[in-house]
Amino acid sequence: MNSGSFDPFKQREQAMEDAFFKERDQRLMEKMRSQLSSLEEKRQLAHVTGIVEEHVLTSLVAAGVKADTLAAVTLIPLVELAWCDGNVAAEERDAVLNAANGQGIRSDSASYELLNSWLSERPDPKILGAWKEYVRELARIMPKDSLASLKKTMLDRLNKVASSAGGFLGLSTISKHEQAKIDEIARSWEV
Repeated sequence: MNSGSFDPFKQREQAMEDAFFKERDQRLMEKMRSQLSSLEEKRQLAHVTGIVEEHVLTSLVAAGVKADTLAAVTLIPLVELAWCDGNVAAEERDAVLNAANGQGIRSDSASYELLNSWLSERPDPKILGAWKEYVRELARIMPKDSLASLKKTMLDRLNKVASSAGGFLGLSTISKHEQAKIDEIARSWEV
């Protein structure tokens, strides 16, 4: 055989090699796009929050938080509390969504959609950890009186959500599980 002749095995080998490298290159390109997207999301979050700590930004992005959904982050404790007993009662859902409306989150916004999805399907427990990192970073960059005001507003909202479902026969409006979650969230503000 001369080198110019047709070799079906060589051709098949070349096609397999091309397919392998094409697939690998596509995976690498997708990974690169994902990393660039993550960097862009972190940059945008840093811009709107003033947070510069890389690990906090990484946690927020990993939890699905984007600049346009950041408003929902402030309501993560309410969502966690609503899920505290294993499901979200209609009254708790309404209380969380009313808190969102009171905070200026419109029902047609990305934050509202994210909040709605968290109330329909329990979010990853790591999201509360991301929120705690967010609060610690806020505590570092905010004046103490402003932080105290945010904490008070959050605790008032938590108590409103916890008492919204009515408790057992109307005797106790906040369950022990809910109170424990409120206490845990309150401690997050102490830095």
